[in-house]
Amino acid sequence: MDGLDYRPFPEERDDEFSAFMRYAFSPEDGPYDPEADDDDREHLAEYRGLFDGDDPVAVCGHHDFTLRVRGRDRDAAGLSAVASPPEHRRQGHIARLLSESLTEYREDGVSLSVLWPFEHAFYRRYGWGTVSRFRWLKAPPEQLAFAAAGADAPGGNSGEAGHFRRLDADDHDAAAELLAATAERYDFTMARTEAWWRERTLRGWKTDPFVYGFERDGVLRALLSYTFEERDDGDGTEMVVSDAAVADPAEWDQIFRFCRDHDSQVERVRLRLPVDVSVLDRVEDPRAVTEEVRAGPMFRLVDAADALAELAPDPDLDAAFTLAVEDPLVDWHDRPIRVEVADGEVDAERVDAADADTGGDERQDPTDADVTADIDALSQLYAGYRSVGELRANAALDVDAAAAETLAADLAALFPPRRTFLREGF
Repeated sequence: MDGLDYRPFPEERDDEFSAFMRYAFSPEDGPYDPEADDDDREHLAEYRGLFDGDDPVAVCGHHDFTLRVRGRDRDAAGLSAVASPPEHRRQGHIARLLSESLTEYREDGVSLSVLWPFEHAFYRRYGWGTVSRFRWLKAPPEQLAFAAAGADAPGGNSGEAGHFRRLDADDHDAAAELLAATAERYDFTMARTEAWWRERTLRGWKTDPFVYGFERDGVLRALLSYTFEERDDGDGTEMVVSDAAVADPAEWDQIFRFCRDHDSQVERVRLRLPVDVSVLDRVEDPRAVTEEVRAGPMFRLVDAADALAELAPDPDLDAAFTLAVEDPLVDWHDRPIRVEVADGEVDAERVDAADADTGGDERQDPTDADVTADIDALSQLYAGYRSVGELRANAALDVDAAAAETLAADLAALFPPRRTFLREGF
C-alpha cells in the first residue's frame, strides 16, 4: 500500500463521491447521473479519501457532533459513508482508511468515534463495539388503542390537554430542550445543531419524513419522525416511525395514540423505541404484535489514555492499575497505560518503553498488566453498555488473578453501567 495518500476529498469532485455512494449503498438505482440529481441539501459530513495518485481507492465521511456520555456532553466523531469501488476491494484499503481517520480524530483531540455498521462483524474486527440496542415494534394500529385512555384526550390547537403540530426549521430550539430532557435518561443522546435539525431531522436520504411534535402549555413534550412505506410482506402500507423522543416516559402514550389515529391509512405501524419501552403487556392481543430487540450503532475509543483522562469518577474512588489494550488497527495502544484514580479525576499515562523492560520491543507483554482488554470491550465498558462482570465472563476483559476481587470492584466503580440509546443515523 506504499504511495497511498489520505486527504480531504476535493469539493469539485462531489459528483464522483456521490457515484461511490450510489454504487455502495443503492446499486439497484443504477449508475449515478449528476444531471438527474436535484438534491440541494447541505451535506454535513466532511469527505475523506485514500488516493493512489489522483485515483480514490476508498472514501468515507466524517461528522462532528456532541453526545451525552456518562452524564456529560462530549465531542464525538461520526464515521459514515465508508466505501471502496469494486476494482479496489479486498486490498486492505478500508483498514488503512479507518486507521487514518482515527489518527485524524486523535490529532483533533476527539476521543470517541461512533458509526452505524452495514455489518457488525466487519467493524468489530477493527475495534468498534456495539454501544446501544433498540426495540422494533410492529403492530396493527388498532392494537395501540390502549394509549387513548392513558394519554390526554386531543384538545385541538387551543386545548389545555395539549396538541400535535407539524414541526419545521423554526422548532430547533424547542426540540433541543426536549432532547436535553431525553439525555437525562439515555446516554449517547445527540445535541442536534440547527443544521442537523434542518438537514437530517426534517429531511431524509431518499424520502423526507413527516415530523410532528406534541405540545402542552407551549412546551414541546414529544416528537416523532415517520414515513409511509409498502410493507415488506406486500400486505398493505405501514407507518414507519424512525425516531421518537419524549420529555417524560409518561408521554409515550401520546406517541402511541398519534400512531393509532392512522388506522384508516395503514395496516401496520413500525416504531423504533428504546429497549426499556414495551407495549406487549398493554395491547389487547399480544400475538398480533411483534417486538424485536436489535443491535444498534457501534462505538470505539480513539485513544484510551485520552478518553480515560476525561472521566469524572466518584471523588471517593481511589484506584491504581496498569491497562493493556489489544488494538488491531492503531499502534498507539502498543504500550500499556498506567491509570490512577483519585479526588474525582483520572490520570492516564503510557508506560515508557524503558520502564516496561520489554527488551527493546515497544509492545509490552499484556500478561504483565493488571487489566487487559480488547479495544472493543474496553469501549463498551467505558460507555456503560456492558458491565465488568459480563465482559469478564465472556473473556473480553482479563483481570490479574492476584488482585482480581479488588481490581474488579474498582473497575465496576469507575465504569458503572449506563442506559444508552443513540437514535440519529448519519
